[in-house]
Amino acid sequence: MSSFSINTTYPVDVTLLPNVFLDTYMPSANGEFVKIYLYLLRMAGRNADFSLTAVADALSCTEADVRRALRYWERTGLLLISGDPSGEMDGISLCMPEGETSKEAPVRTDKEKPPAAAKGSDPPRSTITAKRIDELRESEEIQELLFIAQQYIGHPLNRTELEKILYFYDDLHFSAELIDYLIEYCSNSGHNSIHYIEKVALSWHDEGIRTVEAARQQAKSYNKDYYAIFRALGINNHSPIPAEIRIMDKWLKTYKFSMDMISEACTRTVMSTAKPTLAYADGILTSWYKKGAASLEDISKIDTEHNKARKESKKTNKAQNEPRKGGFYNFEQRNYDYDSLEKQLLSIGSGDGPKPN
Repeated sequence: MSSFSINTTYPVDVTLLPNVFLDTYMPSANGEFVKIYLYLLRMAGRNADFSLTAVADALSCTEADVRRALRYWERTGLLLISGDPSGEMDGISLCMPEGETSKEAPVRTDKEKPPAAAKGSDPPRSTITAKRIDELRESEEIQELLFIAQQYIGHPLNRTELEKILYFYDDLHFSAELIDYLIEYCSNSGHNSIHYIEKVALSWHDEGIRTVEAARQQAKSYNKDYYAIFRALGINNHSPIPAEIRIMDKWLKTYKFSMDMISEACTRTVMSTAKPTLAYADGILTSWYKKGAASLEDISKIDTEHNKARKESKKTNKAQNEPRKGGFYNFEQRNYDYDSLEKQLLSIGSGDGPKPN
């Protein structure tokens, strides 16, 4: 990963942490994400180049953790990521949280977007204001929605939960009925966290789900597949979490593999590792995808080619490990007539042999 620069609209040589960050952004954020954001905020005043590796090493986390944190904070509008023409990240701009500056937050232009980011459609950022919240809360439909949400979540809604639910309504353009089903769906899966509910909402938004019926069909189809995959791996003690769902969605939606192929990969995973691990199965399926496999027959062909290559490799290694012929092995073999030699020796011993000159 190439290095990248960090800049900020905050004053340099001091690390400011506005109350709006503590009140609005921090409560719903993962603790690791908060730590990474604070580190970037501290480093921004140094005008130095950094890398994901350097950030991960400094905070004793992984580069994947840093990437996830950056994507999360970009979605909240607290930072902007720019990329070079090849799609590599080359800069991070930390922005003042809303409410702390009268200036509009900088908006990244298409020119500044990495090519990879331009391919998809990012969900709209929250533009909801206190005034808009008050307007929405006057609606009987919204009042009923918030009351139902409170029952599912299990406690009076805090400010963050309220803003997220209204964000689904006002920015994602979900109907009150769809939001009601969204919260019910997550709650029935054992997840009452607004952070989890938001992830599901954004996933539905990306997939173009706008009705309760579409959400039910999606849930019915993929829940069945998720649990079938879990059973194939021998996982029976928990429901899929978002990270696991993303991996399985990749197999089902991106790779478009059949359940037969996925089950085969799961079987090989358990046979090889003696434990249920999606990461190992993902390695197998990704390898098949890169080799163009689309059926069990293709996998059989890949196995045959792999076994053939292994045999050839063993032959080569065996030949290389055989001792090379040196002076001892290189002498010229001689052929003797042992019967003739024996007769000569017997004749010499009896005195009948040839007389010396």
